[in-house]
Amino acid sequence: MAHPHGLPVRRKTKDVLRRARGRLRRTSPKGVVSLRTIAQYLPTRPVVVEAGAHVGVDTAAMARAWRQAKIYAFEPVPGLYEQLELATARLPNVHRFQLALGDRVGPAQLHLSAGSSDGSSSLAAPKAVLTNHPDVVFDTKIDVQVTTLDAWASEHGVPRIDFLWLDVQGHELRILTASPRMLEGVSVIHAEVHLVEDYDGTPLYDDLRTWLSERGFWPVVERIDWFDGGNVLFARDTGRERSAASRVA
Repeated sequence: MAHPHGLPVRRKTKDVLRRARGRLRRTSPKGVVSLRTIAQYLPTRPVVVEAGAHVGVDTAAMARAWRQAKIYAFEPVPGLYEQLELATARLPNVHRFQLALGDRVGPAQLHLSAGSSDGSSSLAAPKAVLTNHPDVVFDTKIDVQVTTLDAWASEHGVPRIDFLWLDVQGHELRILTASPRMLEGVSVIHAEVHLVEDYDGTPLYDDLRTWLSERGFWPVVERIDWFDGGNVLFARDTGRERSAASRVA
């Protein structure tokens, strides 16, 4: 998708960030941030990494909306990965990997979710999610392969990432802290956030927000849809605007 109005990415991002601060809300209608909104912060040919691609619904939507994007979709669960392949088989700008992104490279056990959700699996052991969402069950663990963004990018010759879509049930911050080299080039992050410790060791939203703000990212859209969490869009800001924002906050 072409950048709106053909403005340079950095200039446009500044404009959108200024406007977004004035309307940021903690509570909003259910649903993730729209792709049209995300596109305001992206270059014309964005490189996208989607961690937790599930069956490819969001993957396919991004691929069709952003025809010039290159999308790398990660899904470690075998049955879901097969459906991801089917959903994106005719989309040449999607590249699939049956891997989990995390903070190390090697094998690991994934706590597999079932019941009312097959999209809540996590490398971390379930905790409050067991009582907050009793219709989701975690009776099985499977072996998966884990890698870091830095290691994967080096192996596959990916020089930069513009946009991170992280839906990994509490592992978002671990992915980010393990890959400082690739994070340097990222301009936008869509992350699942948590208000309670649904999974063992899950950083809460305030922790993630603080960590990202120290690296130049600020929340521009929040969709805190449930009592225990939601989704937030972060965009990279300049040092000058960070100082201004800190005075306003």
